[in-house]
Amino acid sequence: MKKRALSIFTVAIMLFSMFAGVILFPVRIVAAESTFSGTVSDKTNAEMLYLNTSGGTMEIKIDSNVAVSGTKVILPGNSVVATCYVGSDEYWHVSKLSGSTQVGKPAIDQSTKATVKGRIAKGTSEELLYLVVDNGTMQIKMDADTDLSGTTMLIIGKQVQVVCARGSDAYMHALSISDVATASSSVSSASSTSSGGSSANYVSGTVEKGTTASMLYLGTSGGTMEFVLDLATDASGCRVLIPGQSISVNFYRESDAWNHTSKIVNNSSKAAAEVSLDASSKTTVTGTVDGATTENTLFLNTSGGTMQIRLDASTNFSRCPVILQDKNISVTIERGSDEYYHAVAIQ
Repeated sequence: MKKRALSIFTVAIMLFSMFAGVILFPVRIVAAESTFSGTVSDKTNAEMLYLNTSGGTMEIKIDSNVAVSGTKVILPGNSVVATCYVGSDEYWHVSKLSGSTQVGKPAIDQSTKATVKGRIAKGTSEELLYLVVDNGTMQIKMDADTDLSGTTMLIIGKQVQVVCARGSDAYMHALSISDVATASSSVSSASSTSSGGSSANYVSGTVEKGTTASMLYLGTSGGTMEFVLDLATDASGCRVLIPGQSISVNFYRESDAWNHTSKIVNNSSKAAAEVSLDASSKTTVTGTVDGATTENTLFLNTSGGTMQIRLDASTNFSRCPVILQDKNISVTIERGSDEYYHAVAIQ
């Protein structure tokens, strides 16, 4: 009887100690974290990081409180390291994101400072920001001392506000970049970065011989017009300038007395449809642009013959804003699900 009472007393003491420990020293359950390294996929957006790793592509949710270090430029092709945990929704969530970037900077003329708002466009890299504003697409250089404290990260499609000024290299340089509320759908640009006060004009015509990467010759009903193509030209709707092609031009009169293009659009064709690509088929080819090239198909004369390469909305034109007849170019291509080779990047 005594042994039984002693056993009951011992069990009671153990239970009491266990419950007292829980009350006095509560257990904190922390979600296990894992670290993954890879390159940012072009599918990445402000809500979801698609990370290409050695084991495949991961889908990782981006929370508003993610800690970003090393670089805030999270763009396709950039190498990053993501520290992740599995959330209650069963998705991977990134808690820490790190990378690196190195860029240089020329002298900046502070008297040309302006503020612009717009959407980050494809083609943006660690050194060059493509910003879609209301009168075209701006190319703004980012430097080592560009203030990114006002933005969580830079991702294609994100709305941002940029304070910029003209550099000694003739580019606008970003002094600071900050986030803009996603509810805001409008964009604007400062007068100092646009047409110097002149209202925009519009004209249609055909591309004429003599057109270069910096000068467009357009045949119109009133004769041949000359337009300057510069860093502010939005060529997203017309990447091919082959003689005879019908295009529309938005332009304005600049203080240098030249007509400058703010936007050009191909009237007869548009970029090919995007398809899934086989990354394992990636290769680079070099050749000259054939006159049969259209907005959606590049005819490239190579040493092995003429190749037909699809041009779609994902093609990176940052190193070759427009395609000109007989121009020698290098094209990175991948095989698409439509059996065509698609241009991934052109330079």
